[in-house]
Amino acid sequence: MKIANLMTPVLRDTQQVMLTGMRVLDAQGLVIAGRDEVGLSLAHVEEVQEALKGFYSARIRQRLSDEPPPPLYSLSRGSNIRAFIAYPIIETLPVVEDVGLEQRYLQGVIYLSRTPNNILRDLYAVKATVVFVSCSVLAIVFALGTLVSATIARPIRELIAQTERIKHGEQKQIKPLKNPVTYEIDQLSSSFAEMSKALVERGDYIRRFATHVSHEFKTPLTAIQGALELIQEHADSMPESDKQRFIANALADTQRLKQLVHRLLELARADALEPSRQTCQLSELLATITPRFKARGLELIAYELPRTPLAIAPDALEMVLVNLFENSVQNGASSVQIYAEAKSAQLSIALHDNGSGISDANRDKIFTPFFTTKRNQGSAGLGLSICLSVLKAYGGQLDVLACQQGALFKLLIPIVADATSKSGLPT
Repeated sequence: MKIANLMTPVLRDTQQVMLTGMRVLDAQGLVIAGRDEVGLSLAHVEEVQEALKGFYSARIRQRLSDEPPPPLYSLSRGSNIRAFIAYPIIETLPVVEDVGLEQRYLQGVIYLSRTPNNILRDLYAVKATVVFVSCSVLAIVFALGTLVSATIARPIRELIAQTERIKHGEQKQIKPLKNPVTYEIDQLSSSFAEMSKALVERGDYIRRFATHVSHEFKTPLTAIQGALELIQEHADSMPESDKQRFIANALADTQRLKQLVHRLLELARADALEPSRQTCQLSELLATITPRFKARGLELIAYELPRTPLAIAPDALEMVLVNLFENSVQNGASSVQIYAEAKSAQLSIALHDNGSGISDANRDKIFTPFFTTKRNQGSAGLGLSICLSVLKAYGGQLDVLACQQGALFKLLIPIVADATSKSGLPT
């Protein structure tokens, strides 16, 4: 207490200069020098507890006051936080002077508190640095904005310009950007180009399809109209045999139109087919189809077909096989040899008939809708197109291969994952 009384005037003079609250605590945390807190215990305060253990400690707390804030910021109380520092007073005494052992004694704690200066005052003091940093930040932001505009905005504007030219008919489809700059923009550009190409191809397909459909409908409708006009104009003078012949021709053309509509519906369903998760086996499906075509004079000969589950619905695969076998019947085939081999994740199926075959000139056209060499026999030329669309929907493939006799078709159908089977295709 005597030491505290001697230090009190020094503390007050220092506080007027440093604007810092100062207290001196003894080794038990009691205030022995300060303003009105003399005799008060601060041993419960966190930073004081650490200082009483011999460690420096500091805390920052929100400043609370019962008085209203001043209208203008002051130099020492311009912020709402206050820093508290507890510094231990340690006395070190030698225990054995020759050996150098020392004993540390805690004599007390200096406890300081201070409200930081107003942030505006500090910023004004370093205004040159603040201006420099602000200008640097603005320059960096401008550079980043220019970089973003060059790497993102410019390629996007170029894509938009292409879409505008397509809309006005100045360009047919979107082309990939020459300088996409970033990987993401390159992917976006490629996706737009692929989508545009697919739309153009789809539009061309629809136009060709509409032309073929109109042609296919026009021919029988014209024949029906001609027959009915002749009957109407010469009903009284026309022999009964001629009248019946014209009526028969009209009925045949009507049946042709009916068959054409049916095939068009099949093609539409195949083009818009949503693949299901059903599976099937080739051998089981052929067992149900074989009797049907055997009655029509077409023998289906299968060679050790693997019992591999295929990732295609039974009705879809049946539609494909029936159309191909119908094609063999129309070309005068009496037998179809069937081979199959499991390769990786697909089953390769070969169908080889002994019919009249496909000429080299027609081999590239047979998958074109409405192409047929059997139009007089009622063929609409849509069977192979339906087969191709169905297989594509399930991730399969259909090709026609060259052979010395008959027609040879090759089907690739996905195999159910983790399915294993032995190979059954002869070399």
